[in-house]
Amino acid sequence: MRYQATIIVVAAVTKPEALSAISQVVGRPVQGSAAHPFVALPDGGRVTVEVPKFGEAPPLAIDVTDPRSDSDARAAAETLLVSLGGATGWAIHHLQASAE
Repeated sequence: MRYQATIIVVAAVTKPEALSAISQVVGRPVQGSAAHPFVALPDGGRVTVEVPKFGEAPPLAIDVTDPRSDSDARAAAETLLVSLGGATGWAIHHLQASAE
């Protein structure tokens, strides 16, 4: 099972721009294929970005997954949320968690 926490951001940015910002605040490179890029976290988790499709308005969904537990995914997402808010000025609405 993997655990996920999603950060909801209202920002008109592209997926590459969002991944670049995440990469900078986490201090780790963007990895994966062009179709499925992610930023790996030190403890085995990863961050992916889902953007609206077909010209829909934001929000942007930043998914933080962790194989260990819901609380670990949530903690990593909360740390990222604070870092991104400070570094980018994006309007971050909320955080939601779920197990997959």
